[in-house]
Amino acid sequence: MKACVFIQTNHKQITGAIVAEHALRRYSTNNDKFDVQIMDTRDYPFFAAREGQEYLRDGVKRTWMNEDLQSFTPTRFMPPKLMGYEGRAVVIDPDIFAVTDIWELLSRDMKGKAIMCRMRSGPKGLVDKCMASSVMLLDCAQLTHWDAQKKFEAMFDFTQDYQPWICLKEEPRESLD
Repeated sequence: MKACVFIQTNHKQITGAIVAEHALRRYSTNNDKFDVQIMDTRDYPFFAAREGQEYLRDGVKRTWMNEDLQSFTPTRFMPPKLMGYEGRAVVIDPDIFAVTDIWELLSRDMKGKAIMCRMRSGPKGLVDKCMASSVMLLDCAQLTHWDAQKKFEAMFDFTQDYQPWICLKEEPRESLD
């Protein structure tokens, strides 16, 4: 299976996603080795179906708003399933723009890890130990437990909290690098 870069977005950030795709292609000399796919929340009806409903975030009930600038965030957990739990994927926010060949990341030795990302900066990283899931290299075969729609739906019956999910706190620490 060909590797893929997934750009997550919503209607508010679609222009950034298009520019991000252009930058990925412009700076790569390996365009034949990977695909690029934009994941727009409008293409996944389960987001719209929950508009205005309460969900769990940081232990508190909040209202889901598709108009939120970052309502696309749960899509970052969709690539493994979209790739049939095979191959490699990079997932990025729509405001991440390549300035070098993304193939260097896609072909990096993951040393058997399922996810490569970094700790968030500031208090979210230092105090909360929150991982920056806005850019991740994924070994999709090791992430068969990822089902973004199921996790998303669970936030609305209050059995899944948004924050530990997005911060990768529910992932085995030994699977992260």
